[in-house]
Amino acid sequence: MRSATCFIALALALGVAGTATAQTYPPASTQPTTFGPTESYWTAAGFVGSNFGTGSDSVLLDQNNSGIAFGGQLAYLWHGYVGPEFLADWAPNLEVNTVLVDNNPRVGSYMANLIGALPFGANGQIVPYASGGFGGITMRADVLNIADNSFTGNSEMRLATNLGGGIMAFASRRIGFRGDVRYYHASEDTNINQGISPQGEVVQRLLSGLKFWRTTGGVSFRW
Repeated sequence: MRSATCFIALALALGVAGTATAQTYPPASTQPTTFGPTESYWTAAGFVGSNFGTGSDSVLLDQNNSGIAFGGQLAYLWHGYVGPEFLADWAPNLEVNTVLVDNNPRVGSYMANLIGALPFGANGQIVPYASGGFGGITMRADVLNIADNSFTGNSEMRLATNLGGGIMAFASRRIGFRGDVRYYHASEDTNINQGISPQGEVVQRLLSGLKFWRTTGGVSFRW
């Protein structure tokens, strides 16, 4: 009887000790992630900005161009990291140094890019990114027609590349800010005077080898 009593007392003591140990050493809690959710989503932005570092093969272009630009962006990020991107933007007032052009040429760019991003924060609210690709740069200008002393509109386009990056910062899950710095470069035309009018030739000379930097900022959305 005494042996049974000692056994029961020992069992109770071990049970109490085990319970105390469990309370003293709880299981480790799960640490919050520092990266955003790995979900796929679309992102779109509208932005405004300015050009700098403008250059061209043509001496008719003002190298100190810093006019306003505006545009939009649409991209799809697979699992939040990589995907296609489309950029379209316009600079309505590119300055030139020639009386052959009335007002100033309007320049537009249309780019199909590959974008890569790395979201940070528990909800992916900070998203640094880089993107680049190919597309076209267009220029429209009113050029003097010497035959009748009038100005006529002429548009030309060159293949072009772009490369840049920036950051998207989302104040909420859906709405945020996008800042971007990007370099554009149009291809050179070695056959400018073949098959186009004299007015088109002036525009092609302005557009050939056109290059510039552009910095923009605007509102970004994702869904």
